[in-house]
Amino acid sequence: MKEIHLIRHSKSDWSDTNLKDKERPLSKRGRKNARFLGKYVEKVSFVADVALISPSIRTSETWKILQGFQNITKDTKIISEIYEAEYSDLLRILRGLASKINNVVLIGHNPGMEDLANYLLLGNNTDSLFEKFPTSSFISLVTDQQDWADLGRQSCRLKRFWIP
Repeated sequence: MKEIHLIRHSKSDWSDTNLKDKERPLSKRGRKNARFLGKYVEKVSFVADVALISPSIRTSETWKILQGFQNITKDTKIISEIYEAEYSDLLRILRGLASKINNVVLIGHNPGMEDLANYLLLGNNTDSLFEKFPTSSFISLVTDQQDWADLGRQSCRLKRFWIP
C-alpha cells in the first residue's frame, strides 16, 4: 500500500509586482493558514519517506512552516518540474519513485494538484470532486499498488481532505 499526500502551497503575497511568480513569498494570510495546516498535520501525525517540493518561494515557505509543527520527513527534494506542472507531469514524477518509498508528500500548485487528485480518485481530470481546492489544501490518498509505476491504473481511495 502506498500513500500520497498532496498539499497546495499557502496563499502568496502579490504586493510586490516586480517579483516573478516563482519568487512570491507567502502573504500574512498564507502564513496564518500554513500554521493552521501545521496544527492539523501535527494532530493527524503523518510521516512521509520523501517530500517533493516545487522550487517556488511560497512552496518552500509553506513546507518550512509545516516542518516546524512536525518533522514529516528528513528527505526533501526540490523538483523544478513541479512548478507549473500539469497533472500528467506530476503523475510521471510520482511514477518514477523507487518502490521502497511508501509515503510521499508533494507540495505544488493548481490546477495541477487538483487535477492530479481527481485523476487518482476518479480516473480522469475532467470531472472534479472538489467544489474548491484552495491554497493550503491537504489531501491524502491511498493506493494498493505496490509499484509507483502502476499508479493510476486503479483509483486511489481518499484518506483525508482538509482545507483552511
